[in-house]
Amino acid sequence: MEKKQIKLDKKDKEILFYLDLDARSPLSHIAKKTRLSKQVVKYRIERLVEKGVIEKFLLFINGTKLGYIAYKFYIQLQNIVEEKLNEIVEELKNHPLIVWVATCEGNYDLAIAPIARNNVHAFSILNELLVKYNEYIRDIIPLNYIDVSHMKKVHMTGFNRNQIGAPFWGNEPERYKLDDYEIQILSILSEEARKPITEIAKEIGCSVDIVNNRLKKLLRDGIIQGSTIIMNRSKIGYEYHKILLKIRFYSEKQEKSFLEFVKSEDNITDIIRMMGDWNYELDIEVKNIYEFHGIMLKIRNRFPTNIQSYDSLMILEEHKLNFFPMKNLLKNLIN
Repeated sequence: MEKKQIKLDKKDKEILFYLDLDARSPLSHIAKKTRLSKQVVKYRIERLVEKGVIEKFLLFINGTKLGYIAYKFYIQLQNIVEEKLNEIVEELKNHPLIVWVATCEGNYDLAIAPIARNNVHAFSILNELLVKYNEYIRDIIPLNYIDVSHMKKVHMTGFNRNQIGAPFWGNEPERYKLDDYEIQILSILSEEARKPITEIAKEIGCSVDIVNNRLKKLLRDGIIQGSTIIMNRSKIGYEYHKILLKIRFYSEKQEKSFLEFVKSEDNITDIIRMMGDWNYELDIEVKNIYEFHGIMLKIRNRFPTNIQSYDSLMILEEHKLNFFPMKNLLKNLIN
């Protein structure tokens, strides 16, 4: 059944934009930017949450700093009924090393993003899924992330993206050591990125200064890359598509030109470099399939000699997105 769309006015869209820039933005900051009172901003945010437009306040955590590499598994299912699919999705959501779970329309039925210490660790997760769901899995396409740039969503508001930084996952894995306070803080904020520092301090039984200092340290060291909001796209008239590109560049200049082009497309919200059957993945938010095909045609026409093949799919629903699912594993290392 088609979900009922929520009509947003200009101020709602502006509030969503500033929360997308930083989900932890104080009400006073958003009020100043939108020329509304703090009380009105608070009311509008609460209303957007109540109506399901805002599904989650999300913290960006660069897991490579903690020694984890990101992967993507695209899964084709077989012999599946809705009840069993729902059961599998619930089990995947509870996996301590899976950061993202989504159901899809296209050549793949499920997309998941596990994280692992190395390829051997990732292979064990892949085998675990193949053994556990053997009769329901036709095929799994594994991909290895190199890096991810989360572009800010300007397509709803018309704001300029050029001067806006993009939260980032990538670089060489490190073994950054978190203490118990830091693990608890990240655990809380990974579930509710907008939670006030005073409430976090109360929950973990420490002073506000300890929380504040740890947050500054985690930001300074690049563990926390920022924060954003997860929106229910269908409720505001948008679809979520992915383009999977096998693309070859014959010089650094060509790849730079490609990156500049896709970053300039306001509807492209995530740019992912990876190894596997494809080497680029683009997340796109559009109002309909025709708008999506228009963007796809622009990319193909601009880089005809570079694109060797491509695939696309539509994300029907995101069931999990949490950049810090390994919190219990890290706690065990300390205790």
